Amino acid sequence: MPCLKCGTDSPGAIRFRALEVHTLHIRDFDGERIIQALGDFREYEICTACASEEVQAVFLPAKRIVMMCLPFVLLTVGGAVLSLLLTFGGFMPAVRALGPVAFVVGMIGTAGKAREILGERETVSKMNRDDAVRYCAWQIVLKNAPKKYNDNDITYIPVSKDTLRMTPSELADKYGLLPPISSKAHELMHNGGTKDE
Repeated sequence: MPCLKCGTDSPGAIRFRALEVHTLHIRDFDGERIIQALGDFREYEICTACASEEVQAVFLPAKRIVMMCLPFVLLTVGGAVLSLLLTFGGFMPAVRALGPVAFVVGMIGTAGKAREILGERETVSKMNRDDAVRYCAWQIVLKNAPKKYNDNDITYIPVSKDTLRMTPSELADKYGLLPPISSKAHELMHNGGTKDE
């Protein structure tokens, strides 16, 4: 099986088995509700080169911070420039507020993304080498596996020692599942993935 990220076949690739969860968001006058269904089990492989590259990116996050924070930095700069331009233009107060609002949203977004990336580095730094490589390989799966099927969002539950030890309520909390779906996922993961037809 080729690596999900780079497409190369590697004998030492890290293999994952994951259960798809399809979520449909329905918006109506009463607000938003979701409908969930379980999809198929999927097999993915990540080569050791891609996994090692991801580990390095986690431990040296400067490039990732720049790439992920760039839209927020641009929003911050744009908000500052807009604030200056609108201050001297005699615009209505509501219009003049756009600059400071964009500036504040940009600053909050930049700080939040940077904190998220640095938090991931801290989490991975507490792991041994093998666990860190496996964790980073799973992050590659989440970034590269399909995320949509028609109107449904697709998320994944890895079938691993950790998830097999979880109760249905723990699965629901960690993966955002509705209670009946978490019970069915728990059952499927423990019976080898055979669906009742």
